[in-house]
Amino acid sequence: MPRVNVKDKRKQQLMEANMASIARRGLTDTTIAHVSKGADMSRGIVNFYFTSKEKMMLETLGFIAQEYTQAWQEALAAKQKETSEAYALIESILKTLTSDKICTNKRMAVWAAFIGHACTHEAYAKIIRDTDETLLQKLKELWQKQSGDAKLGELRARQMQAIIRGHYAVGALSDDDKRPSAYSESWVALLKTSGSVQATAPKEKVIKIKQEVPSRPKKPAVLEVLPGQLDFGDLFSKV
Repeated sequence: MPRVNVKDKRKQQLMEANMASIARRGLTDTTIAHVSKGADMSRGIVNFYFTSKEKMMLETLGFIAQEYTQAWQEALAAKQKETSEAYALIESILKTLTSDKICTNKRMAVWAAFIGHACTHEAYAKIIRDTDETLLQKLKELWQKQSGDAKLGELRARQMQAIIRGHYAVGALSDDDKRPSAYSESWVALLKTSGSVQATAPKEKVIKIKQEVPSRPKKPAVLEVLPGQLDFGDLFSKV
């Protein structure tokens, strides 16, 4: 591994301390003092690396976003050396982004905090949107190759992205003794059942209903008068 210089190492320690505070207190209540104490560094060192709390927050979000993207891209590149099968590549991305390495309780809580604030904070929203878009484009490419259909490929890609984001929400709300990655196999199983093959619209079942045509009322039977028989009308004619 390349040697990490002291400056970068200290900065990373500060961002880790910042994430620990966010996971415990949230974005709003986290202060420079909390980060300084968490990293066991003076406030002056914190101010040297980050000119403001807002700058520290933005760089921390950028750090975990880069870590997130780098993780799935490296996993994808490694899998591509073994196979070109689209589904295998898709599965490698999902397993990586729901793994213990990425899905620590602390990081899940931090993601949830930033996503919550992104609704009213454009700088946070842009970092998250760009991160999601990079992943979504790759998923579309792979799912379109897997399904052979552009629209279905986009649908599957968005479904998978929703699964991952949902997984992070579950992780953020999990108890400390329950790893978020415990759900990983469930997501993979769901992926296999819902998207491993091209979906086709079910054929409409034609139900033939036998309509009974009401029969016409039968005409009253006409009595045939045989020779020698007295017709009913004759009773009156002979009176």
